[in-house]
Amino acid sequence: MLRLFSRRSSPPKPSPVPQFTAAERALYAYPASTPPALGYEAYDQMQGDTMVQAALRIKKLGVLSAPWWLDGDPERVAFVREALAAVPGLVEGALWAAMDAFAKGWSIQELVWERRDDRWVIAALRPKDPARFGIEFDAYGRISGLQLHQPGEPSQSLPRDKFVLYIHQPTYARPKGQSDLDPAFRHWQAKTTLLTAWRTHLEQFASPTVLGKYQRGLPSAEQSAILAALRDLSQSSAIVFPEEIDISTLGGGREPSGNFQTAIDYHNAEIARAILGQTLTTDEGRRLGSFALGKVHLQVLRMQLAALRTTLAQQVLNEQIVRPLVQMNFGDGPVPTVTFEETPLDFPELG
Repeated sequence: MLRLFSRRSSPPKPSPVPQFTAAERALYAYPASTPPALGYEAYDQMQGDTMVQAALRIKKLGVLSAPWWLDGDPERVAFVREALAAVPGLVEGALWAAMDAFAKGWSIQELVWERRDDRWVIAALRPKDPARFGIEFDAYGRISGLQLHQPGEPSQSLPRDKFVLYIHQPTYARPKGQSDLDPAFRHWQAKTTLLTAWRTHLEQFASPTVLGKYQRGLPSAEQSAILAALRDLSQSSAIVFPEEIDISTLGGGREPSGNFQTAIDYHNAEIARAILGQTLTTDEGRRLGSFALGKVHLQVLRMQLAALRTTLAQQVLNEQIVRPLVQMNFGDGPVPTVTFEETPLDFPELG
């Protein structure tokens, strides 16, 4: 037994294992989403949907709702705070633009540096359309640069440290991240089809057809007069007919429209579930016990938002904004860190 442990007492020598083949690296350098993800055009279309738009906005605003602060060496913290405050809304804008990755899988922002008072500061962060960029990876999956593809122009290889990148839910199969809209796509597609069918149904059957019945033998002149009166019924406040004439309506019931509404509500809930992980923060809660369910759903959303804040603070703010800002002005040494405050959520008792 001791001999077995002694053989494994030293760790193996570092030897990186290749992750991508040359063909895969060439594929990822093109400005396209990673299969089997949807194309960027589909993502843009989906963001025009009211439920998709609302769910994405709730997720982004939820991330930004918590206050943040800087921890670290007082001198460096003061410099970073002053440098960030010099560009109004820099932190919030950087996070908002980074969260475009929720819809596209990844996001890109160009860092613009400026020399000011013998210091290097960030002059601006400019969001870029990821549909025009590809990523250059080395064989081990590390990002080494970007490929810019402008229509009608040769592609350009750009340095990695010129940009702030955020990749949402990356995996070995999807190095450009995974959009929250991928699992929502079929529900958005079904909802779009249902809305078209519902519009057609309403055009045909929303207003009931007025039906007039009369006994055989009624003179044609009187039949024509009745028909004319029925056609003008929508513009009349009163109408008189002999009792042998029966007036009723065909169609116009609420049940068929209700079926459309139920189906669309279902797909809206699934879209919200795909983006937010729950449904009751976007639903009016028509079921019994919706308050208790809402508490659970809101806790699920808060847990997801807390994880996103941690990831965004570490990957976007600390590593790609604060660290280069400090190192360019102070050199090596401790780097302040941005931390979000997670406040407990208290629910008032009903009664």
